[in-house]
Amino acid sequence: MKRWISILLAFLLTLGLVACGWLQEQTAEPAAVISTANPPEETKEPETTPAARTAAGYAVVPNGDVKAEVYPYMVRTESAVWYLAAADLEMLGEEAFYAGLEDVLQYFELDAADARRALAGRIPEDIPPVEIRTDFANQDEVAQRYSAYYNQPFNLIQIFHGWKWAKISLLHEYVHYLTFHCAEKKTPGGFYGEAVAEYVSRIVCENRMCLSDKYGYWDDPEGMAILRAWGVWDEKRDNLDYAKYVLCVSDAFARGLYDGESYGSVGQNALTRTADKRLPARVNDLSYYEAVSLALYLIETYGEAAFLDNWDLPADKVAATFLDRQGLSSRKTAGLNSLSENELLAAWSAWNAEQCAKLGIRMELTQENGG
Repeated sequence: MKRWISILLAFLLTLGLVACGWLQEQTAEPAAVISTANPPEETKEPETTPAARTAAGYAVVPNGDVKAEVYPYMVRTESAVWYLAAADLEMLGEEAFYAGLEDVLQYFELDAADARRALAGRIPEDIPPVEIRTDFANQDEVAQRYSAYYNQPFNLIQIFHGWKWAKISLLHEYVHYLTFHCAEKKTPGGFYGEAVAEYVSRIVCENRMCLSDKYGYWDDPEGMAILRAWGVWDEKRDNLDYAKYVLCVSDAFARGLYDGESYGSVGQNALTRTADKRLPARVNDLSYYEAVSLALYLIETYGEAAFLDNWDLPADKVAATFLDRQGLSSRKTAGLNSLSENELLAAWSAWNAEQCAKLGIRMELTQENGG
């Protein structure tokens, strides 16, 4: 059992990296065999005429504007223009591909509307549809590093590795589109960009896409049992409690359960913790889980409005902006009006440990305590 739990820990870390834009191995189903047989000559249609098809009530139509040879079909919805790759249709097979698209579209519009409501007043009222491209068969470096990716220079979202993983990461990337591109005051890359995208998409919003597949635990009942033992499973909804989950994983980092394991930081670097350096020196060195936990700490201490109002801060300015309220008087007497990054991270780490103890959540490796 201990070995199985260690494997689960590795999976948990990988799942988090996938959800936030880091490496995940290809998990698409084997390509279906596509029939190339022609219909009888008397009924054969011109090859340029696609079969009529809808997905979740939206029409699939020929693409006449963007790289039509690569993306021959497109779907227009209220929040996005979806470009469907010919290579993905061939790899998955037409029926499997469109079944996956239907599954995503039944949730995406509701989730995207939730994200816009959550950011109302900080983004324009009228948000144009974002471009989303399927690139499941893509083998370039970006596709190997990310499960989904908001390409800021070209202002589009690419989704890799199949519809299942797209459901886990799409809302995060859509929030990037809203805060990186649409907002007048834009979030930068690094801590604020990633923490806001995770906080809004996974805690503020219902995120029906993630919930529908149990945050990636769609076929892992034994893993769900262990998460229940750790106290991070919402029994009422029978789903992952993401706020508790980030506290639990952050606590595991602090206690050394991830020592020696590579992880993707919000600063977009692959880093490793060691026994003598479990607390990062910089905000941008936090894992995605820890960044959300730090966001929760700042929100509890200063309020959600203060956290979101400062979302244009670069990572190295976060600590200097948020005062240590509990020790404010003594610090002002000493002429200190702001926190250093080390002080902020130390205060957050202590708070995270307190929350875990208060809520009774704790990740363990032993058979007795780990499930």
